[in-house]
Amino acid sequence: MSSLTISPEEEKRLKGLGFINNKNTDNFSARVITGGGRLTADQMDTLSSAARQFGDGHVVFTTRLCAEIPGIPYEKIEAFSAYLDEHGMATGGTGNLVRPIVCCKATTCKYGLLDSYAIAEQLHRRFYLGYHQVPLPHKFKIAVGGCPNSCIKPDLNDLGIMGWRGGFKVFIGGRWGKKHSEGRALSRIIPTEEELYALVEKTILYYKENGQPGERFCETIARIGFETVEKALLGEA
Repeated sequence: MSSLTISPEEEKRLKGLGFINNKNTDNFSARVITGGGRLTADQMDTLSSAARQFGDGHVVFTTRLCAEIPGIPYEKIEAFSAYLDEHGMATGGTGNLVRPIVCCKATTCKYGLLDSYAIAEQLHRRFYLGYHQVPLPHKFKIAVGGCPNSCIKPDLNDLGIMGWRGGFKVFIGGRWGKKHSEGRALSRIIPTEEELYALVEKTILYYKENGQPGERFCETIARIGFETVEKALLGEA
């Protein structure tokens, strides 16, 4: 089967499930969700086995710290998905949704000012999984950085969290890629985790209600005005 026999509609459907066409082939890369780039040894075994059985024998990683298994033939996608499901793993990470959470290694890094793995897991559970059926104007990326060294670049995400002595510094409106926008920090440090999660939820919902179709959050902020958005998010409007 050549790639030309796969209709654009089918290719789009598969992309929505986390299967990206490998150019000039009928093969796909399966984007497998990780917990902020952290995998158990058993999950690594699952990926290795899946790569051998269904793909081309390789596992690569995305800039969002998800795993990808390339070289999966179109006709093996269903069996591959069933295999992942049997082992408690899933594909995804595409579409106009909250994207997989990324984080640095602040939990174990000597410079870390927060437990990045635990926070990323909470964000994953509450907002990647919890909001997975909530369509947004465009993709929405969240990053957790452990300190001002900014290894994970939280200020280049739609919402970025940075560990700060006494709490969390939050950036909004970042993006990187073909178009670049540096996020701006909110003027108030967020003191507790629960207040942080409440702010993240409020930000996603604000974007859902105020963003225009196809508009990234940085563009929503530019159109409305940073000060106006900040006041709404911090409850000062």
